[in-house]
Amino acid sequence: MKQYILKKEDFDNFVDGVRAEYEFIAPVSGTQTKQVHASFFTKIDNAQEIYLDKKPYYPVKGFFFHPQETLFEFRGNKIINPTMSLEDTVFFGLRRCDLNSIWHQDVVFFEGYGDPFYQARRDASLLLGLHCKEGDDYCFCNSIQLKDFFDLMFYDKTELYAIEVGSEKGQKFIQRFSYLFTEAEDIITADDKKTLNRKTLDSLDIIHDYNNEAWEKGADICIACGACTFLCPNCHCFSIEDEINFDLQSGKRTREPASCQLRHFTRVAGEHIFRDSKLARFKHRIYHQIQYFRDRHGVVFCTGCGRCIAGCPVRIDWVEIINEMKK
Repeated sequence: MKQYILKKEDFDNFVDGVRAEYEFIAPVSGTQTKQVHASFFTKIDNAQEIYLDKKPYYPVKGFFFHPQETLFEFRGNKIINPTMSLEDTVFFGLRRCDLNSIWHQDVVFFEGYGDPFYQARRDASLLLGLHCKEGDDYCFCNSIQLKDFFDLMFYDKTELYAIEVGSEKGQKFIQRFSYLFTEAEDIITADDKKTLNRKTLDSLDIIHDYNNEAWEKGADICIACGACTFLCPNCHCFSIEDEINFDLQSGKRTREPASCQLRHFTRVAGEHIFRDSKLARFKHRIYHQIQYFRDRHGVVFCTGCGRCIAGCPVRIDWVEIINEMKK
């Protein structure tokens, strides 16, 4: 794939040029916006708002899975499908862990019957990554086999960004804004692509460890709040609700994000709950991240971002639990 250069002195012009034709989503600092104390993705108005110092605390998945989505409405016997009006959107500043999470969601929501809502948003999106030179205290992405998945990847080389093209869509984007980019050769080295991790997951082989008592170390202190799944860039479980109006002739069907760590998630008719204990729910989440998704799709679901550990109120470190099992 081709490589290009964007001088940092031209970065403001890059943002302004792209914003004129696309919706531009990038990380901002929560302290700067005074909304929350952690960084998150949002629509930006100028380059000065963009915060790239650290991996965003909140993942980007909320743009692909809306908090409450109407699947259809009905009036009598008539089904009314929602209309979607989407702008072409550039997502800038995505780290490799977030990019691989989007790939995993593509695997799920493009296969089989597919999901037209997700697919429409992905078709309208352009993924511009930013390579992490060093992760935080919770990152362990080098322990997971992440792949190159991006339209463009930006590498910070002090006075300029070296850019790697990863798709035809990315190449067309470069051509559209060719006045900002200079083609280069071999400017991105093997060292440029390395990420320093302070944390490691020693083994992905947990298939025979399901009954290990070490899992209780996490389950015993878990407060079943679901923060781990809502902060996870991969987790995409949802619930379906039917809302009937007072006339009993109209209403709508909606879906909302859900969490396998909440007790009612596996509740069925008759009030039976399949995973009633915190231990069962805790192990289910880790096994889906490491084992179950891999068994079905051939790739580890977890991307090693560590948000589930960083955002846990009691700081459950399931990576260390597995590492201790393997000693």
